[in-house]
Amino acid sequence: MKGFRLFFLLLFFSALTLSAQPELSLITVYPGDAIYSAFGHTAFRYLDEDNDIDILYNFGTFDFQDPEFVPKFVHGQLDYFLGVVKFRRTFKNYTLLENRSVVEQKLNLTPEEIARIYAFLTENAMPENRYYKYDFIKDNCSTRIQSVLDKTIGNDIIYDQAVIAKIGEKSYRDYIRYHLKKSPWFDVGIQLVLGMPLDQQVLPSDSFFLPALVHDIIGGSTLNEGRPLVASDEVLFRSTADPITDPLNDLKNDPIKISLPLLLAILLLVVELILIYLGCIRKKGWAKRILSCYEYTLVTLNFLAGILIFYLWFISDHTATKWNLNLLWCCPLSILFRFKWISAFMAVMCVVFLLVLMVGLQSTCWAFIPLLALFTILFGRRFISTLS
Repeated sequence: MKGFRLFFLLLFFSALTLSAQPELSLITVYPGDAIYSAFGHTAFRYLDEDNDIDILYNFGTFDFQDPEFVPKFVHGQLDYFLGVVKFRRTFKNYTLLENRSVVEQKLNLTPEEIARIYAFLTENAMPENRYYKYDFIKDNCSTRIQSVLDKTIGNDIIYDQAVIAKIGEKSYRDYIRYHLKKSPWFDVGIQLVLGMPLDQQVLPSDSFFLPALVHDIIGGSTLNEGRPLVASDEVLFRSTADPITDPLNDLKNDPIKISLPLLLAILLLVVELILIYLGCIRKKGWAKRILSCYEYTLVTLNFLAGILIFYLWFISDHTATKWNLNLLWCCPLSILFRFKWISAFMAVMCVVFLLVLMVGLQSTCWAFIPLLALFTILFGRRFISTLS
């Protein structure tokens, strides 16, 4: 039944579009200031002026009103869906309200090809078909663009392999950190929960995982007969806050940046050293009491971070949080640090994670380096104190 419905939809839209000369575009919305907009967005625009149709097919839609939104999001079971909205209204939201750059790539397709894609999108926007399980890397608004093209006219598309090869020179984490450079606190949280697989170079099959990368791939792609896939590439709105980001050409090796998280981590380490000096060397009773409370607080935070990492790795359905070696130094066992062998184990694990960073098995943000030194000192001191 579903196949017959898609067949008749295709016939209907083919007849409609042959007379109406419609246009199909790829809309790329570049990152904004809000956390949810940090990675940008992409969608299909269908324009048929003769029939007064100008809509956006948006695969990045989810329901904030869902009473189980938070647990579903944390567990990796949040349903995203294909939304259909009026383009002009959405365009105003992106530009006037969010001040985000918007670029339109008009696809160089025949009326029959556009009708095929339009029918496919319309079929998939129906209530029984519109929902899908979101995946940060494998199945998001960007990867859905490739999926739609491949399922409709994929055999005729030759994607720009030079761009795909250049994308593969960097890791997933490199691109994620590039998009979070204006949000250092969010970057710290993301780097804490992302696992080791994101440190591998981007696979060709995953090259569509970010909107800006999709724009670059599509821009250089062709159809079998040599026809460019993109007829025109136009900036509909340029943000007054930032230029249009281009991770493919702008991405550099991440230098040490002075940020608030890094400064706070250094401060925490300095406080630990000062309290050790005053409490353990100068034998100040008040400093020793403060040191004890201070270390209990730090270990509690370490324990909570370890619980989160453990949950996201072993229990949740997220794929990007598996094999997270941050669990070596942010470990639920840390709460038992009063037992000397637990303290010794945790101190060794902190050193092991430093070695992990040195050999490049997993990357992290610079703010974690002072924290690793802090916890190595904390757990090491606790172990040594039990020997005396």
